[in-house]
Amino acid sequence: MPIQHCPQCGREFERNFGESPASLNCPECDERLAQTARAGLPTPGQGPIAASYLITTALIGLNVLVFLIMVLRGVSPLLPSPQQAIAFGADYGPLTLNGQWWRLVTSMFVHFGIVHIGLNMWCLWNLGRAAEQLMGRASYLLAYFVSGIFSSIASVYWHPMGASAGASGAIFGMAGVLVSYVYLKKTPAHLKINSKMLGSLGTFIAYNLAFGALPGISNAAHIGGLVMGLAVGAVLPAAGASEPARRTRLSLVAIFSAIVLAGSAIATKRLSTGVSELASAEQLLAEKKTDEALTQLQQLTTREPEFAPAHELLAKVYFSKRQYPEAIAALQKAYEASPENITYQKELGTVFLQLGKFDEATAFFQRLKEQNPKGAFAHFGLGQVLLAKKEYDSAISELRQALALDPKMQGAAFSLGQAQLQAGRYADAQATYRSILTQSPDDKRAQAGLDYANRQAH
Repeated sequence: MPIQHCPQCGREFERNFGESPASLNCPECDERLAQTARAGLPTPGQGPIAASYLITTALIGLNVLVFLIMVLRGVSPLLPSPQQAIAFGADYGPLTLNGQWWRLVTSMFVHFGIVHIGLNMWCLWNLGRAAEQLMGRASYLLAYFVSGIFSSIASVYWHPMGASAGASGAIFGMAGVLVSYVYLKKTPAHLKINSKMLGSLGTFIAYNLAFGALPGISNAAHIGGLVMGLAVGAVLPAAGASEPARRTRLSLVAIFSAIVLAGSAIATKRLSTGVSELASAEQLLAEKKTDEALTQLQQLTTREPEFAPAHELLAKVYFSKRQYPEAIAALQKAYEASPENITYQKELGTVFLQLGKFDEATAFFQRLKEQNPKGAFAHFGLGQVLLAKKEYDSAISELRQALALDPKMQGAAFSLGQAQLQAGRYADAQATYRSILTQSPDDKRAQAGLDYANRQAH
């Protein structure tokens, strides 16, 4: 039997007489190259250009297509509203948990503006190509959707009343998959993977989790996708597995993932029953069935005293019935359940002012200022109270402080101008109203205030 050198691995091997010389490789390299081709990976000698990255390109294309459809339908390309995102399939507890489970998938392709989709697609292009090359298309596609769906479930569990959308949960999932896959050395034998890749992935995860701590970003989705990705990457078949073993393992992973996703979705629905009842109460209010909604909300808040959105809606019902003490009590419970929520702070402070409860308002805004000395709203609220009590000098001081902390707070600027007029400081009032008109030249209230200050100054 003739001795030949394998051009792939360099070792000598014997070729049997009568065997087809179509391949110059040894049998082991032929089998490895066949597995690589079945997995959709580039073979040795192919450069990055030769790899088509079909799945990554298709996912990016689908995300961009959905975004373009949203824009063509009139959605803002810079900052879509939560209602617009929900209309196109964003994850939203009252709808998702009431039977619209498809939102767990569609929310992965909806984005809040061009910056949101641009950053996500850039990350997907970089992580997706690596995953597609190392894992193969079938494993990559399975891991992407499993991680993305689990991230949607995590998001709707932690933030049931918020609209959640974007590919970032699935992208975090791919980062987790790659960490497990590379760490467990499941990568193709002909591709050299070193510790630098794990370090880069760790940096990507840490940076984006820190960025996700900013307001308006759902780290619950990021963490959910990452955890699921780590688990899926650990159980996916290695690139060097035989075809029968690979198919069997992929089938088991798919079954396991389906069970986990279904179980976590059911658990989320059971643990978030208040969301379903809140959606039902909102529907009753839309149908003008106020008394039925009131009864349902009273039962819900009694059973779940920490569910702030239910207390807030209950307060609105009480206000509509002019039951002001009950409304204030409900708003206070909403604020106590979620004291960092600026909406509850504004609603409660506004109610105190509107009802002339200046002592309660003063105590409330003082407490806010102690909790967050750099919060402009607390100073603005105190300024409003002092203005209503005709303590103009103190009101001016608080309102100036509010504007120093938030120069774009027009409400504080208008109140400052009013306080300056009432205190007879017409030159100061002129400067305040001119500042407002610099930002909003067509503001009729500011122009009227400036005209009055001008007349009084003369």
